[in-house]
Amino acid sequence: MLVLLRRIAPLLLLATTAACEEPPAPCHVPSMSYFARYRVLSGDSISCEVRLGENVGLEVYPGAGPDGPDPSRPSIAVQSSTLGNHRLAAELGGSLGDQRSYAFGQFPAFADANGICRAEELAPAEIRLPSMEALDEFGNIIVIPGPHVRETWRDVAMHVTHEVPGLRFAAELVVEDLRQGCEVTYEVSALSPPVVCSDFIEVDSTPRDEYCLPEPRPEVGLWGSGIHPKIPAKCDPETLHCVVVGSPLDPL
Repeated sequence: MLVLLRRIAPLLLLATTAACEEPPAPCHVPSMSYFARYRVLSGDSISCEVRLGENVGLEVYPGAGPDGPDPSRPSIAVQSSTLGNHRLAAELGGSLGDQRSYAFGQFPAFADANGICRAEELAPAEIRLPSMEALDEFGNIIVIPGPHVRETWRDVAMHVTHEVPGLRFAAELVVEDLRQGCEVTYEVSALSPPVVCSDFIEVDSTPRDEYCLPEPRPEVGLWGSGIHPKIPAKCDPETLHCVVVGSPLDPL
């Protein structure tokens, strides 16, 4: 009898362990935008205007199936504030045609074994605005060339759990100024929600790390940043926004 129990016990342990394994977390993104901090990796940072950071929007859509939307085959769209503003300006002037202000591609429905959701290949976003006429200081008509920008997002990846959706993401971004003929490649570290961590950016640019704390402290005028308590954050002194401490792909 003792020998039989010894043989059965490992099987019971294996079955119990398998039954308790947590299913993979879904690749969900928040409805709010992110603040993306950029770090230049390479490129022409003299001819091209360098970005320190900006708000970026992510949206996940169900794929198209034979009988309608198919949530098992999602797609993801990524749009920077820069191209979003260009899109609004273009729409004021008429139709955009086939121009697209967001990068778009396939995205997994569930995280991999390491809790990572990754979109490796996205079709680039590109906006070209027509030239505009304006008056110079002497009242003469001058022509201002419109911007022509292409953004290629690569390796967009986020760490997710069942408790914490994709509130952080990492990526590589290539920005091409096709009018100037230059490009810059950035490393991206993004955090949602976007939080300003200074009192008055135009007047007092003192970074305030306490503005990134999730816990409210009304006795000192702090009402909580809205950042998830498990995500370590600090105030970036150059952009005066809360940014991720460490890598966005660090497990929580």
